[in-house]
Amino acid sequence: MSYEPGSRKPKVGDKVFVVQKKDYFTGELTPGIVRDVLTSKEFHPRGHKVRLDTGIIGRVQRFADEKKEEALQTPTGTYTPAPDELV
Repeated sequence: MSYEPGSRKPKVGDKVFVVQKKDYFTGELTPGIVRDVLTSKEFHPRGHKVRLDTGIIGRVQRFADEKKEEALQTPTGTYTPAPDELV
C-alpha cells in the first residue's frame, strides 16, 4: 500500500520526507524526524505540516518506512481512451 499525502497522520519520532514551501515547484524532498505535528486534522489533502528535528517545516510527502517502489507507483488502474477519443 502506498502513502497518499495526508492519509496517514505522522507522529513525533516518525522518519519522513517533507517538501518545504520553497521547494513546491521542484518537488525536492527533505528527510528528517518529526519533532512537532503542526496540522491538527487527521487528514490533509496536501500532506500534514510538521516541524523536523532540524527545525525545518514542511508537508509530509512520504514516510521513510514505506518501500521506495510503493512511493513511486501510480494509482491502481490504467486509463484507456475510448476509440472515439483517439485523434
